[in-house]
Amino acid sequence: MRNKSKLTILKIVIAFFIVALLVGKTYDIGLNRPPLRYANIPDVTKGYIRNIDQNNRDQGVTISDIGPFDWDNTLDLGQDKSRNKNKNEQKEWDQVENENFIVYYQPDEDAVWQGHALDVLRQAQESIEPLKELFGVYFYPSDMNGRRLPIYVPSTFAKYQETTCALLEQPNYDMTNVAGITITQIGPLGCLTLGILLNPDDFTVDPYNINGYIKVLQHEMSHYVFFTALDYNKDVSHHLWVSEGIAEFFCSRHDKRQVTGNDSIEYIRKNCPLYDEFPLEASYWAGESFFLFMEQDMGRRMVKDFMQNAYECSTDSVFFKMGMPPMQLHQQWLDALSPRLIMDSLEMVAVAED
Repeated sequence: MRNKSKLTILKIVIAFFIVALLVGKTYDIGLNRPPLRYANIPDVTKGYIRNIDQNNRDQGVTISDIGPFDWDNTLDLGQDKSRNKNKNEQKEWDQVENENFIVYYQPDEDAVWQGHALDVLRQAQESIEPLKELFGVYFYPSDMNGRRLPIYVPSTFAKYQETTCALLEQPNYDMTNVAGITITQIGPLGCLTLGILLNPDDFTVDPYNINGYIKVLQHEMSHYVFFTALDYNKDVSHHLWVSEGIAEFFCSRHDKRQVTGNDSIEYIRKNCPLYDEFPLEASYWAGESFFLFMEQDMGRRMVKDFMQNAYECSTDSVFFKMGMPPMQLHQQWLDALSPRLIMDSLEMVAVAED
């Protein structure tokens, strides 16, 4: 995956060329785009993909040699590990499913994890319409060559770690303190999501907690939609705060007061220019803060337009296209946060008096 040898890169290029010839114009992920060819991917977009894969711990995106048959869910890791050679052996994975999702879980005697899997299946289904409203699109199996979105619910951290490493093909990938991850591959037929994985710790807290399974699932499903929607034939290089911030915005992960304190405002002023990367952790909370500002001061339509423009051009180009100079917008964002700090403080005093 990372640090690929020249031979591996050459094999990927050849595979892209061969598969593109085989599939011709049959490529269709709901956006009616032509087959993706490795040579046509702009260098800045390749750099963007490498940056995500190397620096973003809850999103694995790689350019791969996936072909027409790799979309079949029968090739899922959960399917492979559920096949028993000995009928007396307990299956490593079992599954619950509907027309859009397959949730793989580890069976246990008390059916606790089956219950968690059913909860995840229900919540995933309920998230489709809200995702479609914000992102302007959702990708059903009919848009993904018949592939249903796989979601993994391991019962132990060890299995969570092991499954992530297996899907990433990186034996030493560390998932400590990572609540969830979305793993995708980009090939001639578009962006294939190998799976969303949820940390078993997500089920030990209230589901609506900042690290509860509902918030984490919604965050990761945002990644599924966003990275599938990108047109990799174009310069779609984005700062990490775009994908992480919009995912946090979608799941409403943070209490708004967390990003309106004096320290937070000063931090944003010094470290979070909209024309560049934010520090990694700030990509989440400060990115969410920016989209909250955009919604509250410019209207939700502006957030939706921003994201839908982002599918076909870079962050800087989105700002230019929408007539929003990043430096000026950054100051407007800071100006909007300051009075909200006062209002939030007054609200807290009023609550305390009640």
